[in-house]
Amino acid sequence: MAQKISEVIQGSTKAAQKVQAAEKTLIRRRVSTRRRKKSVLPLQEYDSEDKMRQIHRDLDIENPMFSSLSDAAEKENIRITPKTINDLVNGLLSRGKKKLTAPEARKVVTSAAAEMKMSRVDPHEAVGITTAQSIGEPGTQMTMRTFHYAGVATVNVTQGLPRVIEIVDARKVPKTPTMLVYLNENDSKKKPLRTNEKKVQAIAAAIETTTTRDIASIDVDVAQRHLNLELNTSNLRLKKMNGAEVRDKLQKALRLYIQVDNEDKPKVLKIIPGVAKEDDLATLANDPPTYTALLQLEDKVKKLRLKGLPDIVRANVQGPNKDTGEYYIATIGSNLSKVSLFDGVDRGRTYTNNINEIYGYLGVEAARQAIVNEMKDTLEGAGLDVDTRHLITVADVMTSEGAVRAIGRHGVSGTKHSILARSAFEVSVNHLLRAGIIGERDHLRGVTENIIVGQPVALGTGSVELYYIPDEADA
Repeated sequence: MAQKISEVIQGSTKAAQKVQAAEKTLIRRRVSTRRRKKSVLPLQEYDSEDKMRQIHRDLDIENPMFSSLSDAAEKENIRITPKTINDLVNGLLSRGKKKLTAPEARKVVTSAAAEMKMSRVDPHEAVGITTAQSIGEPGTQMTMRTFHYAGVATVNVTQGLPRVIEIVDARKVPKTPTMLVYLNENDSKKKPLRTNEKKVQAIAAAIETTTTRDIASIDVDVAQRHLNLELNTSNLRLKKMNGAEVRDKLQKALRLYIQVDNEDKPKVLKIIPGVAKEDDLATLANDPPTYTALLQLEDKVKKLRLKGLPDIVRANVQGPNKDTGEYYIATIGSNLSKVSLFDGVDRGRTYTNNINEIYGYLGVEAARQAIVNEMKDTLEGAGLDVDTRHLITVADVMTSEGAVRAIGRHGVSGTKHSILARSAFEVSVNHLLRAGIIGERDHLRGVTENIIVGQPVALGTGSVELYYIPDEADA
């Protein structure tokens, strides 16, 4: 500490300034940039009426209490959203209520309006502190475990405290990325798609990554310096592939000549390093491949993707839904941009738990909603009740700059305008030294910096100035 201060003082002398001027050192600040993946979708595919039907499908509009509450709200000139009315109906149903008279409906609506008015935040209230308390206190009860995803075979999803940390740290790739892929009602031929298990299985097989290891056993013949691939017939059938297709894809990717036991239905493939065409076999005895080249070829063949989309490790078909008979696909791994462009996929409902992927493909507003959804699901999964508005506050802060930022010194806390607020979080010495060197000024407008210097914060009663004006008549 003393040495750093000494260096700063010595660097401020006239001699040191002349040396620095002579050197003409140029300081550049590295700014990280992330480009979003662009995707052009035809506008005619977006049907606003169909979208509204999907929204209203979740509402119990046919319930007589729904219409009673809607009419009462209209008569009383009270603005209540259909979603709120639906919540009121569900609350009444849970209490055993089936019908409402006009006075009862008016009373429910006015009470709801009064509660909503009371729930509004007062001006200059410290909503950040309230949010931190509301999430932090129940967060101490969260576990450090990875839970099994309900109803999905061999899929584990990070939950509890590790998942909350992933979200607020804005990790680029979550520990267990997953997707829920929903399909259109009909295919391109206007035939049922999402209720047809065989068609859904075919789509799952098409998007799942298939490597050479998945459909063949690879054997290295060190003496003869070649690879033997014995194809697994049952796995090929499961992946909707055949031996000739595997041979052609390997040949195209490796640019090597591949010998087969049967030209029409190959089951055993033989690959020799360095042999690009059949004529090269004649010179093989004079110039045999090295052992290193053989091992490198083995490693390349094992990892080679023959079919499917990148990063989709496994795709499992789930369903059918008891009410609709619909099947959907749950994946291990995530690739929203590629899956969304796949034929038959319902882009409006397909979802991933990778927030940065949502930001890159759909934008910052979609990422903000994903943060709220993921945190809400994680907290509810742990049996914790946190108001959605607190989660919205966190999501708004993380996305306020137009990108997804972490809550930490590499994100929100590290980019605050106040020197004291930045230094109060982490690496205090570095922040204070840098501010002193460049002559940065702190205007003391935030909470942390005012507490540090011991003056009232600009919140609540501290946000206004009070003056006493004596009555002239009493003077």
